[in-house]
Amino acid sequence: MQHFNDCVVDGNVRPRLGSDDSEELIYVLRGVAVALGSWPLESPGSLYVTTRRVIWLSDIDKGKGYVVDFLSLSLHAVSRDREAYPFPYIYTQIVTGDEDDEEESEDSYSKINGDLVLSNITEMRLVPSDAGKCILAVSMLCIVFIGCNIFMYQEFER
Repeated sequence: MQHFNDCVVDGNVRPRLGSDDSEELIYVLRGVAVALGSWPLESPGSLYVTTRRVIWLSDIDKGKGYVVDFLSLSLHAVSRDREAYPFPYIYTQIVTGDEDDEEESEDSYSKINGDLVLSNITEMRLVPSDAGKCILAVSMLCIVFIGCNIFMYQEFER
């Protein structure tokens, strides 16, 4: 996971996609808050699903966004367990490449000088403002994941 602020501003703010035409915008869901690791829920923004990445851009702080490529993201479930979290959400895990550090608490190393160190974040919760859109969003993410994984596998095999 990385910070993301490479946006096109032309009346609307949207992410700038890869310049080599290998990335296309597939799905946009507005009104999605995000919680990284065990940190508090951030203000709502827009979730952009492309053929390569998942991008979240804040609606409030126009320079704030996050990006995760599909190879680092595992989509796990829609959770409606209010004991685990107060709102229905889409639960994802992020592969950081630091499997040796899995024993450590995420809270112990994900902030330095008050700034979130995104490379250490291993969980992301996507919280649509309309709980009914969780299933739609997961369906779209699954379709894109499957399609992108097949494409990436075919490219790898060449």
